[in-house]
Amino acid sequence: ASSAPNASSPSATSSASATSPASATSVTSPASAASRGAAPDAGTTPPSGARSGARSGGAEGGAAEALEAVVDGMAGRVLLPLLRAGILSRPACAAGCTCSAPLYEAVATTPQHVALARAVAEASTVLLKNEQRALPLRRGAVVALLGRACSAHTPIDPARDAWTAGDYFVVGGTGRVAFRRDPTLASALRARGVTLHVSPTDRISPALRAMRQADVVVACGGATASESEDRPSLRLDQHDFLTQLGLLRTSKPLVVVALAPGAVLTDWATRADAVLLQFLAGQESGEALADVLTGAASPSGRLPVTLPLAEADTIPPCTESVCRYAEGLAAGWRGRVGRPVAFPFGHGLSFTRFAYAWVRPPTV
Repeated sequence: ASSAPNASSPSATSSASATSPASATSVTSPASAASRGAAPDAGTTPPSGARSGARSGGAEGGAAEALEAVVDGMAGRVLLPLLRAGILSRPACAAGCTCSAPLYEAVATTPQHVALARAVAEASTVLLKNEQRALPLRRGAVVALLGRACSAHTPIDPARDAWTAGDYFVVGGTGRVAFRRDPTLASALRARGVTLHVSPTDRISPALRAMRQADVVVACGGATASESEDRPSLRLDQHDFLTQLGLLRTSKPLVVVALAPGAVLTDWATRADAVLLQFLAGQESGEALADVLTGAASPSGRLPVTLPLAEADTIPPCTESVCRYAEGLAAGWRGRVGRPVAFPFGHGLSFTRFAYAWVRPPTV
């Protein structure tokens, strides 16, 4: 997550450079040392059975030797840190059989970890829109909290759910983190004493009843994502629900909270007064959102992705056994330069109001 004190202009572009694993590590593999004419020391000796050595045979042998050196170097950067940390000598668990205890039953958190998770979730929350200063919520305002994504959370059960199961707060797959804390916005707002009229479904009739009793409307939508699977679309699960709320809205401000695993379509945003976006922020999602909504924290996140106007503006997933991606670097924001988007890469607002003025007018 990134944070900055003021809002970025939608017309601005920014770029970031990533450090590859090769340049990030200080470990020197035997092959890479040998390629520079240096002898590998004892600390970089590859595990027993690792392939090394030179081949002969002219140009073909030289190419094979160079390729083997590259592979040895890549393998070394993965294996050597594991060996030095003693990780490979620890008892391993069998996925799907004996990994439940170390993965899901062990509690490896502290109050400091929780505080850090909350701070990261707050800093990474993106304010996409805030017309008429709908946010932060007025003190004492009665809130209609609408939608399943605001209130519902069924903890992931490793004994019941597939390893790819995710929810609106964590990604499914090997990176999944199971937690016991209620991460919902409803729980966090109740803890702050906010008066709520809750409609915990994605149905319009009960939502309208809750809206009639409130000063402001907060509606939630979410989507899930998992390792090894493509999302079926870029729509939130509550896309139609949020769109209908916008069409039926009254004079009461409508705030939409989107819990997304990546880029999503935001057609419904045109009829919302304010929009907050959070990317799979974990167990402190609700607490962070409640802090932002009530003004205890100012949103400072910036979009790490471009939000397109339509799915046709993105690279579609490939369902074939052989896939050809010929766009090169023209992906993400690079592929939309000079073209309209819903919200550009790097966009994000804050509650701060500011203006520019000359300290000393320039002389011409």
